[in-house]
Amino acid sequence: MMTQNPDANAEYAKLHVLLVDDDEFLLELMQVTLRDLGVGSVTRALNGFEGLNTYRQAHPRPNLIICDLCMPQLGGMELLSHLALDACQADILIISGHNLVPPVDKHWNLSNYNGPILNLAEKIARIQGLKVHASFEKPITREKIIQMLDLVLTEKAPKPVVK
Repeated sequence: MMTQNPDANAEYAKLHVLLVDDDEFLLELMQVTLRDLGVGSVTRALNGFEGLNTYRQAHPRPNLIICDLCMPQLGGMELLSHLALDACQADILIISGHNLVPPVDKHWNLSNYNGPILNLAEKIARIQGLKVHASFEKPITREKIIQMLDLVLTEKAPKPVVK
């Protein structure tokens, strides 16, 4: 079982997280877990349109966005493209339950891709200039959420100067 870093609460408190996923149960679970871990603020959106509007209207702006890929109306890849056009500086984590087996959905633009969708999504988002740290397969657990936060905070920490 993964344990939380004792110094993490102060760092977690600096996070303003936007969760974007069409699974209401997962959103609730993640929001409760993030608040329990001491995250500064958590906002939820049920699809890419809602996520984009929430991002644009939020004060302070989210500094961490956790985004699902397969959502109705405006999917995760489209949301990430819009965020790139907005010059989004938030750290981004991508989640999906459809990494190796795409959903049967002719409207989802990655449904015919034959390969690990999460890797492709990360690469495309990075090419667009977004700060994608990693991607995670669902199901999402408390341990994965801690791993996600610690990954972002570790990569943001100043690197020691080697003399």
